[in-house]
Amino acid sequence: MNAARSNPESARRRPQPQPQPWRRVWFAWLMGAAIAATLWTTPLRADGLEGRFEVRSADLQITDGVYHLNAHLDLPISDAVRRGLAEGVPLTMELALDIERVRQLLPNSRVAELTQRYHLQYNAVSARYILRNDNSGQQESLSTIDAAFDRLSEVRGLPVLDKALLTADRRYEASVRAKIDYGSVPFSLRVVMFWVNDWHRESDWYTWTLQP
Repeated sequence: MNAARSNPESARRRPQPQPQPWRRVWFAWLMGAAIAATLWTTPLRADGLEGRFEVRSADLQITDGVYHLNAHLDLPISDAVRRGLAEGVPLTMELALDIERVRQLLPNSRVAELTQRYHLQYNAVSARYILRNDNSGQQESLSTIDAAFDRLSEVRGLPVLDKALLTADRRYEASVRAKIDYGSVPFSLRVVMFWVNDWHRESDWYTWTLQP
């Protein structure tokens, strides 16, 4: 009786087990979800306040015994900002000023600290952009969003400090920082307009020497 002989060629040609259909479906779903997530999130990051947000220049000038702040800001504006404001989303900017007396052997001593808050919102009834100074209550009505941002980026003659609080033979440092936020947007509106997440921006401190 002859023993059965194995055929090496047949063994090599033996079909390999194929992946189950559900595995192929699961892999395709994962790949599609990853691609969709990439396409979905990328434009959102680009939809916020695009470009560099910074305090370009600042100084303090004395008028009638009071120091007044002048500052120029770079406030980049994108299509998302325009769309959001047109939908009624308010935009808030905070301008922080810090003045310290410079000491050589000890940490600097804070002399004054001020936060100025501005509020920008579109009024659909008048078709105007209303810019309000929350500290003083003063407000302006502007015809376009570009005019509103131009006004918001230029701070002129803001009273901040009495001259009597500074000593003539001392050296001081003044610092300014700006922050833009959408904190007053209702939660229901944030859910619908999720792209406003990129509206929170904070600049670096701009610091200069102040010699009374």
